[in-house]
Amino acid sequence: MSLNISYIPSSDSDRSVWLNNFSTKINTYATLVGITAAEVTAIQKDTAMYVYIINMLEAYKQTVNNITSYKNLLKRAVGQQHLGAIPSPPILGTAPATVSEGVFDRISKLVKRIKASTNYTEAMGNDLGIIAPTQTIDIATMQPDLRVSLDADRPHIKCSKGYADAIDLYVDRKDALGFVLIGRLLKLDYIDVVSLPANTVLAEWDYKARYVIGNDPVGLMSSVVSVVVKKS
Repeated sequence: MSLNISYIPSSDSDRSVWLNNFSTKINTYATLVGITAAEVTAIQKDTAMYVYIINMLEAYKQTVNNITSYKNLLKRAVGQQHLGAIPSPPILGTAPATVSEGVFDRISKLVKRIKASTNYTEAMGNDLGIIAPTQTIDIATMQPDLRVSLDADRPHIKCSKGYADAIDLYVDRKDALGFVLIGRLLKLDYIDVVSLPANTVLAEWDYKARYVIGNDPVGLMSSVVSVVVKKS
């Protein structure tokens, strides 16, 4: 099974790198694909502002971490550590010109124009980073990794969806019925609200799951995970 992934990276830091590459190289191909000088300038302004904001965010995150460490040491001594200077706010460079919202909306529309040009080539797309990678997934070996904890004495089941659309979740409540299907879950964060039988104070319940793509269960059944449930 082949999956198409967006050519635009998902993480903010990777998007900054991608934007820098695109805005640096677009001028090389602009005339060929009908991109104006004004549009190239606009791309460069969008890139400068986005990268500045991401750098600002990371700088403030680090400052918050430093302040938190200072606060913790201020409250309680730890080994031979000593308080240094009070953490200072980050020093940022001059902010670039502001741009309107929707940087990646504009980029996506521009990329569609580039790819529609008769002069567009795959080599150009690779250089600009606008060709989405294709990832092949072996659905026969996909296997959910269930995590179960207690939330207000109720089993709380979590599982990453990965490339699946849903999971089929099963439970064995040790009631002689064996594993039975709870349901097909589109949101893989589920709290089991079924109560213990009237005369039962403590029980161990088992859970397992299988991925679903489209309407079909695929891959391997998960390992069985257990949780001890108490009557509230």
